[in-house]
Amino acid sequence: MMNLINCKKCGKVFASSGSKVCPACSEEEEKKFQLVKQFLWDNPNSTIDEVVEGTAVDRETIIKFMKEDRLASHGLTIDFKLHCRRCGKEIDSGEYCASCRNKVISDLNAEEEEEDVEKDYESGKMFLKDRIERRKK
Repeated sequence: MMNLINCKKCGKVFASSGSKVCPACSEEEEKKFQLVKQFLWDNPNSTIDEVVEGTAVDRETIIKFMKEDRLASHGLTIDFKLHCRRCGKEIDSGEYCASCRNKVISDLNAEEEEEDVEKDYESGKMFLKDRIERRKK
């Protein structure tokens, strides 16, 4: 179901299917990303300030691309480092280091399994299963 929301960038109302920015702003952001990507391809090991100067894309947008895992700092001679949201370790891109990402995923999977067991118990499935297992003993 599509909801009408205001775009986080321009404020225009649009029908969202999960995105927080309108199609026009999304397209504009994609153009900026392609511009940064091409600049880095042509000028490897640039600093973030050189990328800003060469592309006119603001520093915050470049950092956002790194956080979204679209751009990695190992391609930049960068004066800015991302840090894992969970442990604080320096990372090249994204929001979590590999070990914390794996831990978060395993925690979420364990939580889903617990919810499934609770649903089974509430629906009576566990009760019946428990009775059958007791009879076998």
